[in-house]
Amino acid sequence: MAFLEIKSAIKTITPLLIFFAPVLIPRIIGYYRSFRAQVGAHHRPSPRPLPQAAARALNVLFFAILLFLVLSLPFRPYAPAANVYAQTGSRLITPVDVVFARLARLRPNNALTEQDTLLRSKLASLVARKVYLLYGPDGLVSCQFCTMDNMPSYLLYYLPFNTLLPHLFHLLVVGLATSKPLAGKEPARWRNMFTLAALALVAVDIYFVSTYDPLLMASAEVKAGRAPPVSFYHQTRIFRPLTLLVFDCVCSLLVYVSATHRFFFTPPTPEEQVDAAVSSGITALSDASSKLLAYNVLRGAVVRDKTLKARDDSYWSTAAVVENLGTNNPAEPIRVVGSGSVWEEEEVVRAISRAMNGQAGNGGFDIAKLGVTAGEYVDTVTAGLELAEEVPQ
Repeated sequence: MAFLEIKSAIKTITPLLIFFAPVLIPRIIGYYRSFRAQVGAHHRPSPRPLPQAAARALNVLFFAILLFLVLSLPFRPYAPAANVYAQTGSRLITPVDVVFARLARLRPNNALTEQDTLLRSKLASLVARKVYLLYGPDGLVSCQFCTMDNMPSYLLYYLPFNTLLPHLFHLLVVGLATSKPLAGKEPARWRNMFTLAALALVAVDIYFVSTYDPLLMASAEVKAGRAPPVSFYHQTRIFRPLTLLVFDCVCSLLVYVSATHRFFFTPPTPEEQVDAAVSSGITALSDASSKLLAYNVLRGAVVRDKTLKARDDSYWSTAAVVENLGTNNPAEPIRVVGSGSVWEEEEVVRAISRAMNGQAGNGGFDIAKLGVTAGEYVDTVTAGLELAEEVPQ
């Protein structure tokens, strides 16, 4: 009946859609493009690659999506036994002996298992069948404190491991994916919204489990005894992971578009701008200090080498001559630094010889290790000089 009503409504709406669609769809697309262009021009910078911290958040969500996908499969590991009414095509009013006689024909060697026999002894009344359809075979067979006169006892047995545990794990995943130390600033801004949405899912799940009645809410065919009853327990074992999977997919999409500045971009606050400026200034000062230290080391190496020192003295002597000629005072004497140095003294030479010969007891050095360290330092200091020489002038 409901299907016929929906079909009739579709037939009524179809002519209107055919008439208005060519007019409305282009306008909607145009408004969307105009809105997106305005947002991009005034508020949103150009998209950027995904930051590494946000990629860690997406990896956590991707792991959760794969896990929930596996848990939603009918042939997943540790899946509960199938609904005996659906397996045997039996109705709710079918006698228990008939149901399990049909089930025995589906088992190996046409014999019921021990679990089937135990379940058969429990499905004696209509209330027990209601418990079976709502809380599954485990709730009906394994609960030690549950009684048919106290239905909430079955709910207390069912909720911790079947409802609360999956949602607690999901909240843990959401917390990790939106943790600022792990995932960075962009996913962390969604933390409150994702957590509230996940808690809302918990509340909705508990509400449906605690209020659903598989007998009162069954279809007319099931109530009339023309179709097998549907197990709410087996449905939730499939749809609960699928719901969490869709939730995590939406979270992943929001994290991605916000982390890459495609949507939901928020400009930095004044405090963040000041921190960024201070950080860049500290970085620049650190680079300048490293370059000055490298210059001092290079200058010391030039002074210690006779050939390089001679070339350096020659350069500065020539520079002094040119400067004197430029000041029109060529008669001014030119002072040249002498070649004497403390490095040429006998005690200094002996100390350097002991160090270079690797006499550890006398303060020697590991020459091989020192050479590797010096090479790495030189490569770091001179990085980019080769590229600068290749740039055409």
